Amino acid sequence: MNPKALKTLLNFVYLNQLRHGPLTEQELTGVARGEISEAVDSGYLTEKREENTPKFSLTEKGRNQIKVVLAGGVYDVLHLGHLAALTEAKTLGDLLVTVIATDVTVEMLKGRRPVFPEEDRRLLVEGLKPVDKAILGYEDVGMGYEEVLVEVMPDIIAFGYDQQNLEKNVREIIDRRKLKIETVRLSRFEHEKYVSSSAVRAKLSK
Repeated sequence: MNPKALKTLLNFVYLNQLRHGPLTEQELTGVARGEISEAVDSGYLTEKREENTPKFSLTEKGRNQIKVVLAGGVYDVLHLGHLAALTEAKTLGDLLVTVIATDVTVEMLKGRRPVFPEEDRRLLVEGLKPVDKAILGYEDVGMGYEEVLVEVMPDIIAFGYDQQNLEKNVREIIDRRKLKIETVRLSRFEHEKYVSSSAVRAKLSK
């Protein structure tokens, strides 16, 4: 299998097994059986049978071929600052996974309900070109992010310029669990009216 086809296959498997588990051959849409077998033989995928159905997942070797970037936020009112940050985050790796704060989390942290419900926000973010997959976070603000780290196992976490507190908390998790995850602070974008969702919300309410 040529390197480009292999990378495409591994990316596809990673994204689709996230929160789903091993994939059946039917779920590997558009992938030839020969390519799947070659990836298994080369040690990039593992094949296990469940109820007589073969299922495929990434091996450690396969996962090591992919650089995954994780970003996160509320994304309540999408604006150009969000797009710029996510575009920059995507340049740091092969795949960008974005975790969206749940409605409960937003209310706990900000003392208000978000304008848009969590699933709407997730779908809107996943529709952005730089984002490969958007997932909802967990309602436990502390342990919740730790669970996300264990699930996604990113190589890099990209923090917005205003996410200092989150960065500090996540670094504590990384250090405590001795995870090999790099953290990066994204640029601040000086588009005044797009700096924050709060500013946009205030502008719209006038």
